[in-house]
Amino acid sequence: MSGIRWPARAATLLNAGLIVVAIAAPATAAAPQTKPQTKPQTQPQDQAQTTAADDPFYVPPNPLPPGSRGDIIRFRSSTSPNGGATAWQILYRSTTVQGGATAVSGTVLVPTAPYPGTRPLVAYAPGTQGWGDQCAPSKSMANRLFDEQFAVDNLLARGFAVVVSDYPGLGTPGEETYNVGIPSAYAVLDGLRAATRLAPAGISPSAPMGIEGYSQGGGTAAWAAQLHATYAPELPLRGIAAGGTPANLQAVAANINGTLFFAFLAGTANGFNAAYPSLNLNGTLTPEGRTALARLAQLCQIEALVLYAGKRIENYTVGGVNPIDSPAWRAVLDANNAGRIRPGPPVLIYHGLLDEVIPWTVGRNLHRQWCGLGATTQLRSYIGEHVTTHLFAQGDVVSWLADRLAGQPARRVC
Repeated sequence: MSGIRWPARAATLLNAGLIVVAIAAPATAAAPQTKPQTKPQTQPQDQAQTTAADDPFYVPPNPLPPGSRGDIIRFRSSTSPNGGATAWQILYRSTTVQGGATAVSGTVLVPTAPYPGTRPLVAYAPGTQGWGDQCAPSKSMANRLFDEQFAVDNLLARGFAVVVSDYPGLGTPGEETYNVGIPSAYAVLDGLRAATRLAPAGISPSAPMGIEGYSQGGGTAAWAAQLHATYAPELPLRGIAAGGTPANLQAVAANINGTLFFAFLAGTANGFNAAYPSLNLNGTLTPEGRTALARLAQLCQIEALVLYAGKRIENYTVGGVNPIDSPAWRAVLDANNAGRIRPGPPVLIYHGLLDEVIPWTVGRNLHRQWCGLGATTQLRSYIGEHVTTHLFAQGDVVSWLADRLAGQPARRVC
């Protein structure tokens, strides 16, 4: 076991009923902090439920205008969740898992303070926010309710520009491709492209770039590391930090079916069905199951966790079978498991030894697989569960990324 980290100080432990939910410091109008922030905050769930149609900005032209991956379709100034940064909401081109063009929304933030030299750019890949369009990070950031703003602020405090993707189908019309690694990684890589094409942001396409993500975002970051060479080789990626990574979706599904975290499994099933319509999830569901999944698609995470706590996927299927056990489902889940493609950029994997959502062995096995492929990777383990590990690791993660963006070589620890 490599890189075991004891937290420097105890972080606040959340109530067990909310343990995987919100992990943020309150977004305020104060200037960026120089010390990594680690204060958790629960995300209010009394926001009015909205759809993409309630805000025409999120509804892409049909058909999409001609363009390339990462091209800006439209943008607008946005309320910044950080008093020391300027923010824009963007709608940009990306790619579906089948290779078609799609539109994804997101946010670009640039510190107002000047940067000595070329300002680096980091894509922050968010963790689970929920499944309703109102949960999209670009919307919660504008309302200063984004539950991972603390991590974004830590990057801004270093002077880095940051782009945060909403992922396909969250904010924009359609179902979110939740936990589907390939299109989510496309969206993050195209978000980096889009940020450099946002003229008022002034970000150079040759700026040193990095990616950070935890939980759902960790899986996305891992896939971005794997797809960089083939999908976006021109991006000067210097390092990728992937934490709490659901690299093996079958192992995660087995761990959370029938627990407090069942909503994440149901959301994953919805996400894969959105990415791969041939799976025909609805055909395996009872009427109650179709109603439940439709309801889930309107919720943010806290309400969903409470509503579906203790359920099993078999409670909602015809004959009480688990559709994930079928060959068709196993094939697409397996195709989105990380670990078989060698990442080009250096990767930091970090995981909690006590992680109750995504077992530590999932992160360890990803590290071993990448080591076997010759990747520059290291694993850091923390004495924490899913939420607290994200908090405990922040200082290490930001420092590791800063070193990569400054041109310092990464160590391979296998």
